[in-house]
Formats: sequence, C-alpha cells, structure tokens
Amino acid sequence: MSRWTQLSGATALACVFTASASFADVTGQEVWEDWKAYMQDVGYAVTGTESRSGDTLTVADVVMSMDVPDAEGTVAMKMPELTFTDHGDGTVSVGMPELSTMEIDVEGPDGEVVDITVAMTMTGMSTIVSGDPENMTYAYTASGLAFELADFNVEGDAPDDLQVVISMDNLVGQSTMIVGDVREVDQSMTAQGINYELRVVDTAEDANVVMTGALDGLQFSGGGVIPVGVDPEDTVAFFDAGFAMDGTFRQNGSTFQMTVVEDGQPMNIETSSGPGELEVAFSGDGVEYLGGSTDLSVNLAGGDIPFPVAFQMEEIGYEFVMPLSASEEEQDFALGLTFGGLSVPEMLWNIFDPSAILPRDPATVSFALDGKTRLFKDLIDPAIEDSEEFPGELTALTLTDLVVEVAGAELTGSGDFTFDNSDLDSFDGMPRPMGAADFRLLGGNGLLDKVIEMGFVGQEEAMGARMMMGLFATPGPAEDELNSRIEVNEQGHVLANGQRLK
Repeated sequence: MSRWTQLSGATALACVFTASASFADVTGQEVWEDWKAYMQDVGYAVTGTESRSGDTLTVADVVMSMDVPDAEGTVAMKMPELTFTDHGDGTVSVGMPELSTMEIDVEGPDGEVVDITVAMTMTGMSTIVSGDPENMTYAYTASGLAFELADFNVEGDAPDDLQVVISMDNLVGQSTMIVGDVREVDQSMTAQGINYELRVVDTAEDANVVMTGALDGLQFSGGGVIPVGVDPEDTVAFFDAGFAMDGTFRQNGSTFQMTVVEDGQPMNIETSSGPGELEVAFSGDGVEYLGGSTDLSVNLAGGDIPFPVAFQMEEIGYEFVMPLSASEEEQDFALGLTFGGLSVPEMLWNIFDPSAILPRDPATVSFALDGKTRLFKDLIDPAIEDSEEFPGELTALTLTDLVVEVAGAELTGSGDFTFDNSDLDSFDGMPRPMGAADFRLLGGNGLLDKVIEMGFVGQEEAMGARMMMGLFATPGPAEDELNSRIEVNEQGHVLANGQRLK
C-alpha cells in the first residue's frame, strides 16, 4: 500500500497543486524545497540542477525515481525543467514543462524485462503558490492533461502494437500542505471530462482490441496524513506513524465501448451509466470502499454470443470495510452489494418464455453483512504473504437487508450470529456459531408452478422442492407466504422453526 502512495505522489505533481488566499509569504526556493521533501517522504529520490536569474529559480533535468520492490526495477519521472518565480507579493508561480515522461523498467513475473515510457502532456497549466514554509497552498488550472503510452517493450511474447491514451479537460484544483510532525494534505479537483482509448494488435493471437470510454464531470475531494522522516519501505512503521489517505470521486455519467476481433470474429460491448460516486479510505485502522452508480445499460453482441444481449440496471452499489492492524479487541468489517432494478428487453424474455408465463418485473438482489473479527497480525505487514492461513478469527456476523426479487417472487431475510473459536469440532473446522436468521418468501410456490408450466422442472422434482420448503418453512398469514427461522443453539444444535436438523 505504501507503493500506491509513492506512485500516486509522482502523478500528483501534475495535478495536485492548489491554494487559497494567504497573508504570509513564500519564496520559490521554499516551494522547491518543500516539493522535494514531499516526494522524499513518499519514497522518491529527487535530483535536479538549480540556477537563479532574477526572481526565478530554475531547476533543470529534474528526475524523481524509486526502486520497485519485488520486481527488480525502477520508476522515474523526468521533467526537462521547472521554474519557480517570486511575484514580489508573497506568492510564487510554478512553471511546468508541456512534456514530461515517466519511465518504468521492471522485471516481469517470468524474468522478462519490461520497459514502459509514458508521456505526460500539460496544456495551459497555471500554478500559483501562497502561504508560508509550514503551510503552503497551491492553486492550479489547465486546459488539458494527457497521458500517452510512448514506448512499450517486453522480452518474449508481446503485442505487435499497443496504444494507450488518457486525457482530461479543463482542470481546476486546489491543495493545501501543512508540515509539522507529519504532513497534512487536503485536496480538491474538478475536470470537465476524462477520455481514454486502448488499442491492441496481436498477430500471433490473431486478435485486435479497441477500447474507448469517457467520464463526464469528474470531481475529487480528499486528503491525508503523510509521516515525515519515516521510511515508506517499512510499511508497518509508516502506518504506525499515522499514514492515512481518503478521497471521494464523483462523476455525472460514463460511457464505454469495446470491440474485440479474434480469429476473424468480432464481439462488441457497450455500456453507459448515470451519476456515480466512489469513496475510498485507508489507514492503520483499515480500508474502506463505498460507492455505486445509477442507470447502468449494457449491450453485448457478436463473438461466441449466439444473439445480442442487453440489460439495464437502475442501481448498483457496493461496500467493503476491513481492518488492517492487529488488535486484541474485536474490530468491525462489512460487505454489501446491491443490484437493483435489473431488466432485460422483451426479445430476450421471449427466447426463454415465449408465452409470457413469468412476470417480467425488474429483478433486485441486495444484501449487507456486518461482522466483527480479531486480527493476530497486521495485514499491512509484507510477511503476511507467506502465511497459509488468515491471521485472525471471525467472532460475529450480522445479515441485514437481504432482498431477492425475481419473476414475481420475493425473499427477504436477516440474521445475527456469534462464533466460538474454541470449538472447531462441532462444525468440521469452522468456529461454532450461535444465533438465528429469519427468512420470508412470498410467491415461491407460484413461481414454482410457473416454472413447471414452462417445462423447466418436472412434477417429481417440484414435489421434492415443495417437501424441502415444508421442512424448512411454515406458512405465513399472507397468500403464498413461507417463513423460516434457522437457529444454532449453545449446544451446537441446528433447528429450523424449532425442529432439530443437527
């Protein structure tokens, strides 16, 4: 994870400058020194040749590089020149080159040498710095920022042609850096849009891939804490010293298209979505991902797909929360997923259900799991990769918001369990659970009747299914309602509606 911080630091030089008004003074030399200190704090070595002419400090042949662990290689960002001009009013303008490069030289998993050069082009970039040496604020604008794969060399099998371009339009950003015992960073940025394109030609595999996409109205806000004087290579020490990052990304809509031609057969994929959001945070306390989008549309055609496939989804959402640091105390984790309002066109329905026996209402699947765990080791410790078992134990699990709606039937449920990790015998190596879960099924028998009518299930199979439902569920007050309560008691007995199953 420290590598993520280091790599993001290099790109941040192009688009993480920001500032608000300040009444203190800052000089060009102080800005450059702080810039170097920031890059060194996240693991880069910084070199450049300094010279001064009047109010302008010029740094030529700037190189910011770091070793890539576990890959026998280096990453280096190179800028021909940077200028820092004192305005005489306590502010400094930073001049950045229109063209810079990032060079990545690593050894691949099979020992092959991989050389990659990425060209970064900035158009109409303007950066103003104000504040004081311990509290610098930056403001920047740019009409365009683009990253393009300029060179790609791999020993052995490699595509004949590989092109990658990512561009951003009309950037406006702001960043504040406060330096004390740690470096506190606060950032915000907007871009009118992002466009990307990937093209691959591989004659050895007889394959041709073209992928394009766009995001509209990107917004970012976030920040973090970066330890000062702590080696980022020592991941545990870096996190223990207070490293933390968080950010929220929002966009107004997106589109994606991909065409794959393999063995002369084309396959096309097109997607679009409405507004979406992603929240990311990680620190010694844990990692969190939370987000979703609306109005998703997907169209597939060609290739091995015998007929065009299309579907729409009103909502998609996800949540992942996981602790990272060892603790004798219980820590929270969470996992959630929502696929809401899934619908397919009538043409696809008619292939499987030409008589329109099944209700064609949009389908929904969603659930949320909250739990508690106890970690014996830090998950951020690289040594954990050699562990064959998860270095912790599950102590509690709660199911909420389970909803499955499909073809006129609806299943809902919730449950709450604790786990006895001292008893690994009662459930064949699994910690013994204790608790209960309640489920309610509406329209289950009606759906089974319709499936029988369609010929997908025979009468004998349906009879077996009804017997199982009778074993695990009891009729409810509503029409075609079944309720089930699954319990595990202190003795490890499993009961369904009070009837012992184990």
